[in-house]
Amino acid sequence: MRRHLIGLTVAAVLGISGSASAQGHIIIFKNNAPGVGFNDPTPAAPVGGNPGTTLGEQRTNVFLRAAAIWEAKLHPKQDIRVLAAFSPLGTNVLGSAGAIQIFSNFQGAELPNTWYPVALAKHLANTDLNPCGTPLTVLCFDINARFATTFNFYMGFDNNEGAGQQDLLVVILHELAHGLGFANFVNVSNGTRPSDMADVYSEYTLDVTSNQVWNHMTNAERQASAINVRHVSWNGVNVNAAVPTVLKPGEPSLLVLTANPVLALPVGDASFGAPLTSTGITGEVVVALDAANVDGPLTTDGCSPIQNDVASKIALIDRGTCGFVVKVKNAQNAGAKAVLIADNVQSSPPQGLGGTDPTITITSVRIALSDANAIRASLPGVTVKMAIDESVLAGTDRVKGLMMLAAFNPVITGSSISHFEGVASPNQLMEPAINPDLTTAVDTPRDLTTKLLTDIGWFSDKDGVPDGADRCLASDIRPTVVIQDCDTGVTNVVQADGCTVSDVVSQCTANAKNHGDYVSCVAQTSDGLRSLGVINVTDHGKIQSCAARAR
Repeated sequence: MRRHLIGLTVAAVLGISGSASAQGHIIIFKNNAPGVGFNDPTPAAPVGGNPGTTLGEQRTNVFLRAAAIWEAKLHPKQDIRVLAAFSPLGTNVLGSAGAIQIFSNFQGAELPNTWYPVALAKHLANTDLNPCGTPLTVLCFDINARFATTFNFYMGFDNNEGAGQQDLLVVILHELAHGLGFANFVNVSNGTRPSDMADVYSEYTLDVTSNQVWNHMTNAERQASAINVRHVSWNGVNVNAAVPTVLKPGEPSLLVLTANPVLALPVGDASFGAPLTSTGITGEVVVALDAANVDGPLTTDGCSPIQNDVASKIALIDRGTCGFVVKVKNAQNAGAKAVLIADNVQSSPPQGLGGTDPTITITSVRIALSDANAIRASLPGVTVKMAIDESVLAGTDRVKGLMMLAAFNPVITGSSISHFEGVASPNQLMEPAINPDLTTAVDTPRDLTTKLLTDIGWFSDKDGVPDGADRCLASDIRPTVVIQDCDTGVTNVVQADGCTVSDVVSQCTANAKNHGDYVSCVAQTSDGLRSLGVINVTDHGKIQSCAARAR
């Protein structure tokens, strides 16, 4: 067994408090000094089911609620120890969390020579791989979590945050998921890996352009894939199976109709003006020109009245100098039917357009700088359609229809690849940003987070097939095929898809309308297994005999 320390320096941990552990619990150790963070005595009124009367008590209660949600969902076999603190963090950073150690080649690992986060490794091994000693050190813990003291967090349990607030419960659920395994261990800036070894998350990270998973790539290939926007997806069978039940059709898109083939570009929609629709807006693109000052040359930022003819056309305007609503209002006044705001820095996928102006009635979107430059280079004669494209499930790629991971260009350390793509609808817990419509749901039919954790092994049935490729979780792995109380004596083979012979045969029980239908189903199923070479003619007869005697 190998272990690796990531992201922290081994040192004594001071100021920790926490309740006594019990097997299978997620336990929070509060790493704040007296009077701050978890121990902040500032009075607070109970809110949204949180009975705490101080800020510190309310923070503690929210953390415990989040831990209880994950504990009830994952049923860890070993204690998961979380070292947590509230402290000032970077600009716009609500929180951060991750595994303190990673392990490979331990008893119970589904993939050899592959890194697993310590919480999952302990669960699969069903033993404490990093037992605590005295005094406590960083290596005793499984997850390191920090949360900002500079945000107006909502402390209730009911997802009823107000304007300008962030729901702390949702934020903690998100960050704990990272520590539980929703993250890879690749340096996304250069593609390198700890000890140049695979990790379980990267086993299901697929570049749909090259059709390679990250574990099979070179460092250079991973580095390039990390910025392959909207072309990196999750390829675990449990997420794949759940996608159609969770995601809705339709994503904001810019279709370049004059390209061959037609290009579908990502866009960020606006918080003002007319929303995108499935019908869409089709028109010719023209660069909007405006005066920088009364006597100055024409510019393209749309911050003053538009000087050229954009009537009934889609105006292309550059970001910068003034607010989005000013640009769009100037284009509207000049008769434009819609607006494309070209980003002024390379950032893809593009973010939305913020602002408020109830007098704006046309539709506007932001497009990536590289996409804007490509359109500009092809002018005149470019026709586009701005629309909600209902031909795809929002959040899936256009090559294989898989759930996309968040690839950014340029990369964002700590965010790239270790999140779902932000265009998903409904919004998912593990998108790069926390959205106000999120709830405490972490599983289907609302959310895909638990299904990804299932793919990496949290519900392993120990059948030897990695769960991200296992189409039959909780397999019947008895040595022979048993139908009710009849032992057929047939070897219960585990197939490559993780389904045993018993699993396949038992599906007839759920689908049959009566005994005759059941026997017929088992006969057809056995025929299929025989044709695949999984069982032989004698095995087929034994299975049929037991099926005929079933009640």
